[in-house]
Amino acid sequence: MNITLKELITSFTKSIDLYNYLLKNHHRRTAIAAYHIGMQMGLSAKRLSDLVIAASLHDIGAFTVNERDLLIQLDVENPFPHSSLGCYMLSSFSPFQDISKIVFYHHWHYDQDLHYISAFGPVPLEAYILHVADRMDILVQPNYSILAQKQDVSTKIQSYSGTVFHPEVITAFLEQAQKDSFWLDFDNWDMDKILGLAISKEYEIEMSMDLLEEFALTISRIIDSRSKFAISHSFGVSQVAYFLARKMDCSEEKCRKIRVAGLLHDMGKIAVATEIIEKKEELTITERADIRTHAYFTYLILGNISGLEEIVEWASGHHENHDGTGYPMNLFKTGISLEMDIVSYADIYTALSEDRPYRKGLPADQIIQILEDEYLGKHGEPVFKIIQNNLNEIDEVCKSSVQDGVSHFHVYQEMAQEQEQLIKSFS
Repeated sequence: MNITLKELITSFTKSIDLYNYLLKNHHRRTAIAAYHIGMQMGLSAKRLSDLVIAASLHDIGAFTVNERDLLIQLDVENPFPHSSLGCYMLSSFSPFQDISKIVFYHHWHYDQDLHYISAFGPVPLEAYILHVADRMDILVQPNYSILAQKQDVSTKIQSYSGTVFHPEVITAFLEQAQKDSFWLDFDNWDMDKILGLAISKEYEIEMSMDLLEEFALTISRIIDSRSKFAISHSFGVSQVAYFLARKMDCSEEKCRKIRVAGLLHDMGKIAVATEIIEKKEELTITERADIRTHAYFTYLILGNISGLEEIVEWASGHHENHDGTGYPMNLFKTGISLEMDIVSYADIYTALSEDRPYRKGLPADQIIQILEDEYLGKHGEPVFKIIQNNLNEIDEVCKSSVQDGVSHFHVYQEMAQEQEQLIKSFS
């Protein structure tokens, strides 16, 4: 496929700051600071790339508004759940193995250096660099001259040298911090520039379909793990969509593209608060409007990647209706492809089969009746007929997908508990 890994990384990292208004641009600024410190310390091109990518993604494991708000404190209380989850999700993508370890350790104190998780080995230097860059950004006050703050921020960071922060990293930070350009870059470079400078040729490889599916699966776990009610949703949608596409005699290449679209269809939910997604009560008008934005943000995040156009169209169009009442583009029947219908039906079926905060998952016979009564007029009949004629098989696909999501979430929980127990043992 004519898509590079660098393009996918750039697109996704630029979306991370949609998480929380209090952390707006936090990952971008942290990546810039980490880049300059890493350059000062003479990191190789590959290690510098991994550092900057890790900095661009380091808080993906922090889901709730409350949890993300705690990250604006200088010394985060109990950072292990979000760093463990971030590591676990990134580690499922093979090119991110080293990056996941940096994320795992990015709140590790230097005076804990001799204590580490055996599965990951010693704390990498890049994690200590990221820790300094991350906390430095937290100390910088918005809406106030950054150059007027550089002395106070530098002094505060230096005061933790040898305890919270690695002394060699602090030395490199202070060398950079003397320059006005360090602080002005921090405030003015955009994500495209920092990633363009930092990402090495190793990440400019053309994506195979296998690698694209692996990347999409990683993204889907990041998005779906934000809610226990959606822990396997995107994976389920992808599996049902793939099943439907094969039953409709699509080529294997198209079937796999549809499966990727299923994995990525809810990527835009990164911009929707977890508290809304998990709310048990009826949503307010504003909350419903927020939910509706997710399909648009899926399009916005992925829409500029050359070579991904079809997949983006099918993924972002999963709430379009044949009568023009859908969103985000309000398309009519003539603008809605068979592939979009497949992803739409897969999304609806999977959602109805899953538990939600306000109801239990529905049985297959009830789902097919709802599809016929409420959705058949809004989506194509050919896909509905395939579901109707293969109901038991589709139901099995959904059930196995739920088990997959639950098993992955349990692995993360065990990792977080191991990390927390280790910290308690020497604190």
